[in-house]
Amino acid sequence: MGIGIQNSQAQRWFKSSSLDFGLIGGFSHYNGDLVKTAFETKGMKPSFGIITRYTPQQRLTFRLSAQYGQIEGRDDWYEDRGKSRNLSFESDLWDFTGAFEYNLTTLDRKKKSGVIPYVYSGLSVFKFNPKAKFVYNPNGEMAAYLTPAVYAELADRDGEMVELQPLGTEGQETTEFNDRKRYALTQVAIPVGVGLKFKLNHNWLIGVDYGMRFTFTDYLDDVSDTYVDPQRLTAQYGPMSAAMADRSEVLHDELLNNQRGDPDDNDVYALFGITIMYRIHGNKAICPTF
Repeated sequence: MGIGIQNSQAQRWFKSSSLDFGLIGGFSHYNGDLVKTAFETKGMKPSFGIITRYTPQQRLTFRLSAQYGQIEGRDDWYEDRGKSRNLSFESDLWDFTGAFEYNLTTLDRKKKSGVIPYVYSGLSVFKFNPKAKFVYNPNGEMAAYLTPAVYAELADRDGEMVELQPLGTEGQETTEFNDRKRYALTQVAIPVGVGLKFKLNHNWLIGVDYGMRFTFTDYLDDVSDTYVDPQRLTAQYGPMSAAMADRSEVLHDELLNNQRGDPDDNDVYALFGITIMYRIHGNKAICPTF
């Protein structure tokens, strides 16, 4: 009798489960020191990826996704920042997320169509690499500060997209700023999101999904703390470090008027997507006969 009850429970569990496979496409964006609003439309870039969901019972869904996108921020989008700081960045973004979805409503399995709203959270692993365009300016303040001969070493790199993390633009791991550690380019984040799943028929679903990724770094944009004397950066990392650290018309002093970013607020990125999924339903378990 006990075995019969267990088999019956297993059948109900398996019959109510489903496995979805699909694609997701939309846009990615970030919120940090180089944008003024959480939804800066100029910073929204295309993203795409794959997603799979397993639903063991109607209220709970496990999901895995892998998405590629881009993020960007620029001071010159804003009139009051373009000259005073003039920083910018862009980065490829790879996001790998595992999460639990809680379905706020349920649908009878026999219904051909319907809508299921949900919320989700879990863990994300992401990879980024901020870059910015170097503009050679032999008549600017940086050229004069470093001396024309030193700055001239960069002439043939005019227009190059430069990786910012290796340059230690805020003095990371220099003798004077040894407490500032170089940030890792692969990190973890906490995803928090919402969405809607639209059941079109027994096997096909489309959906709308938006999720914020709350990171533990303030360096998605390579901007966080204070300016560092260009001579220090040049001695440690070369003239390109100094040139990319301060791109303003009037150089900032290391001790006065030296705030480059806000170290108290970590950066956030987000992914919006339209999903199209194919669903495989669990079949009735076959009990052995004796």
